[in-house]
Amino acid sequence: MTPRPYRMQRRRESADENRARILAAARELLASPQGSPRFSMEEVARRSGVARMTVYYQFGSLRGLLEALLDSLASAGGMQHLAEAFRQSDAWEAIDRFIAVFTQFWESDRLVIRALGAFTSLDPDFAGALGERSDWRRKGARVLLDRLVKQTGRPERKEMRDAEDLLVMLTGFPTYDALATPKRRPDQVTGLLQRLARRALG
Repeated sequence: MTPRPYRMQRRRESADENRARILAAARELLASPQGSPRFSMEEVARRSGVARMTVYYQFGSLRGLLEALLDSLASAGGMQHLAEAFRQSDAWEAIDRFIAVFTQFWESDRLVIRALGAFTSLDPDFAGALGERSDWRRKGARVLLDRLVKQTGRPERKEMRDAEDLLVMLTGFPTYDALATPKRRPDQVTGLLQRLARRALG
């Protein structure tokens, strides 16, 4: 290996290490009791042991950092399994899987996800980023409901907007967070939401 490619590889490895440290620091900060009010690029840089400009170089902006953290949480929380829902041949099984993937994700790092939701009131730009992700969930719900109509004839077309809103609500974090009490295990919440969806949509 010539010196130049070796140096470039080491630079990439160093950048990857910095990125991982910054994301870990961001997650730890949001999980702390005073998470959201103290969250800033400067505080994340201090906690991760890198210069503030390194954080900006890696992520560009606070929104970029938070979106990268969301992507990291999504990967760790199993969101890659969402495609399995759309591969189900039965529409009800697809909706069940859709719900299960989201409940698994919400439970995977609940404190941090809750803090990120609270952060939207402090940063309208990030609120827009979260809104975009919620739109992706709505589009997925719409696809599954279209399949349900073709399979069962329900819900009726005039009820589709209400059905869509309902499925988006059932797969949202506030609903999961409200139902996942100490007396109810995550799998019980999943089952409850699946039953509610079948009763309301069927």
